[in-house]
Amino acid sequence: MVATLLIYVDFGGSDGTPGTNQDTTALGPPNIRLKTADDATIDAINPIPIPASSTNNSFWKSCYVRCSVAPDTQINNLKLYTDGAGFGTGITTYIGDQFPTRNSGSTAAYKKAVGTVGTSGTEIVAGYTGISSKTDFFTFTSGSPLTGPSISEAGNIITNIGHTSNYFVLQATVGTTASPGNKIDETITLVYDEI
Repeated sequence: MVATLLIYVDFGGSDGTPGTNQDTTALGPPNIRLKTADDATIDAINPIPIPASSTNNSFWKSCYVRCSVAPDTQINNLKLYTDGAGFGTGITTYIGDQFPTRNSGSTAAYKKAVGTVGTSGTEIVAGYTGISSKTDFFTFTSGSPLTGPSISEAGNIITNIGHTSNYFVLQATVGTTASPGNKIDETITLVYDEI
């Protein structure tokens, strides 16, 4: 049987206990909206404002891969990539270089997104315990994908429905040179090994 993996986002609740686990395929496209609020709603409310100086951040998104149809044996070697284009001048979408632990038995590493709704979220390296560095997500392409997110299920493999990857955390940063308006949707591609 061919497995099905879906991208989910945890939000709300409190540190260690997300309020909601949202299947992003049920939301769109687009499936994830980076904005200045801690929710999964795809709308134009609480966009990231262009600052007069410095930068404003979206609230981070704690994303993960969840198995909805089990593989015959296992899944591992998860990789993510983009088309390399990004959202234009003055906008950078970051991914945390570390993958805080999440699995079918624990959400203890979850950090609730915080900041000032409608203005700016707390920066992920400063605010997300377990993330100490970040990279422009659009530097990862099909020729050079991001290895990860890692897997903390038993054996570091996904074998059953409900098994997940660890979190991969996304955040957009908007600077003074950004142009206003909704941006063209971008695609996150997930590849993996299945036996």
